[in-house]
Amino acid sequence: MTQRQPSLYIPHGGGPCFFMPDPNGTWTGMEAFLRSLPAQLPERPRAILIVSGHWETDGFRFTATPRPPLIFDYSGFPPHTYELEWPAPGE
Repeated sequence: MTQRQPSLYIPHGGGPCFFMPDPNGTWTGMEAFLRSLPAQLPERPRAILIVSGHWETDGFRFTATPRPPLIFDYSGFPPHTYELEWPAPGE
């Protein structure tokens, strides 16, 4: 029987924070938290719904793209952070 999964608000940090040097350890705690999440779930999710404030449309919209692209809606970061790729599976 499938267990009910918790609803989570998951922060992502400042822009591409995990892809830049972090000499002060500013993001270390958040990284540890994010890495620990899978072990805290009752079972592996079959799907994940993401609600984002980084997408603007008239009304509600849904996307179900096979390979959704990253959207770089930040500025002022090192050039390599605008070339990141994440081959997230979609459907």
